[in-house]
Amino acid sequence: MLEISWLGFYLLLHLLLALLLVPAVYALDRSQFCPAPAGMLRLWTGVAVLLFGLPVILLQPWALDQQLLPWLHGSVTPVLAISGDTQNMALSASAVTLRDPLLIEQHHFPLLPQLMYLFSPILWFWLLLPLISLLKLLVLLRSYLASRQLRNAATALTPDAALTTFAAKAATMPLPIKVHPAIQSPMLLGLRKPLILLPTHYLQRLSQAQLTHVLAHEQSHWQLGDLRSIYLQQIFGLFCWWSPCWRLLCRELLRWRELRADAAVLDAMSDKTSQLKYAQTLLDCSQPWVIPTPELAQRWHHQPLLALRIQSVITPKPAYRLPLFAVLATFSLLLVGTVVLANRWQIADLPKRHAQVRLSQLKPLSELLQAVATNNSIKVQQLLADGAPLNLPMPGEGSALMVAVRHQHDAMVELLLAAGADVHVKSGGDGNALIIAAQLGDLALARRLLQAGADVNAVVLADETALINASYRGDIAMAQLLLDAGAQINLQVETPLSDGRLLRSALNRAATAEMRAYLLAQGAR
Repeated sequence: MLEISWLGFYLLLHLLLALLLVPAVYALDRSQFCPAPAGMLRLWTGVAVLLFGLPVILLQPWALDQQLLPWLHGSVTPVLAISGDTQNMALSASAVTLRDPLLIEQHHFPLLPQLMYLFSPILWFWLLLPLISLLKLLVLLRSYLASRQLRNAATALTPDAALTTFAAKAATMPLPIKVHPAIQSPMLLGLRKPLILLPTHYLQRLSQAQLTHVLAHEQSHWQLGDLRSIYLQQIFGLFCWWSPCWRLLCRELLRWRELRADAAVLDAMSDKTSQLKYAQTLLDCSQPWVIPTPELAQRWHHQPLLALRIQSVITPKPAYRLPLFAVLATFSLLLVGTVVLANRWQIADLPKRHAQVRLSQLKPLSELLQAVATNNSIKVQQLLADGAPLNLPMPGEGSALMVAVRHQHDAMVELLLAAGADVHVKSGGDGNALIIAAQLGDLALARRLLQAGADVNAVVLADETALINASYRGDIAMAQLLLDAGAQINLQVETPLSDGRLLRSALNRAATAEMRAYLLAQGAR
């Protein structure tokens, strides 16, 4: 089942891996130590598998009892220790109470939850993923139909007397060869019944040796399984199109497939003269591509690659061979290390702890929040009986309990608490139930939530604490209630990136002189 938060964390991990892997492989690609085309093709294929496969492994639910990585938690840092004559007082750290006015602490938020908070207003974009994938599927089906039309319209090879040698060689090839008047470049078509299509004008323009070069190149693609790779690439593109790395990977895979096929043809040539003639064939076949061709085809001519292919034939660089055991060992270590880190850092628990709204739960959650907002207790009970998510926060609204508090429906709050509503649920930018009560100045609801076990010092990204919000309203009565419940008067909370990462406290957010004087009298600093 897809989750909005799961997709968000998947994207973040995907981009992080891309920053680690792609520049390194790209630098090797352009360096003098570049492996042979077959090795580079395997390397880029491995990068593609890692970029899209490792995040899935990282987000698997393993070892849920492990603690999350520290950079996913907020940190509380003491900035002012207790002063005084330690010899006379002899206070231990365990004797320091939360209400001690001499203790100042700062709460800093890690980067990842802040990024999720910044991205949360546009998380609805994930809902477009299936739609765009469906549109791409229709385009792919259209390409498939175009391939079928080309295949059906092609005719058998009937060369004239000048091409008898070529015709005899073509007849011995394992793949059937046909011609088509409406194409400008040779191509390999068909996964189950592959064939080579030649443009009709090639039979008049090219020599028998050049036509043989063309067939050898396309046959190399078939023998190396490139057509199957193209099909898989197009299918994966239906789901991976959103990645900024996908186009780069497709370009590199295309490039090294062509260079690998060229290298296979050149390996079968015994002398330099034949290799130069093959380069001349590439040049003679070059024409601007103006007729659309199906994506499910391996084409002979790719205009952007022409210069590179000719240069690789004329002046081949020494290719370094990557030992297979080294490649396998590297990928195995990376895979094992990834699994260990996922287990140790508990990355799989991230979607559960941050913006955990599943796509399948959007409708029942939305209906529940609407029923709570309209104070329709019968509808709420019916939805809860049907399995509506009671403790899931909707970005921009919060959980059902938070909505009930926001609308100050006392009876609804009691109903939800009796049904098992969690008073600790929070949502960045929406606060939690106690913070909302403090923002509204509703003493009765705040007192009820504290009785239900609400954490008076809970910190929420972009919402600080209940006491800071009460101070910002100038609500002395609410501040007194919270302080009596154990609120830390000198807790400083860092604001998110969008607000400039300031430190807010009850004192520096005091809205009135009376509130400021009251906080100072209580020991605020």
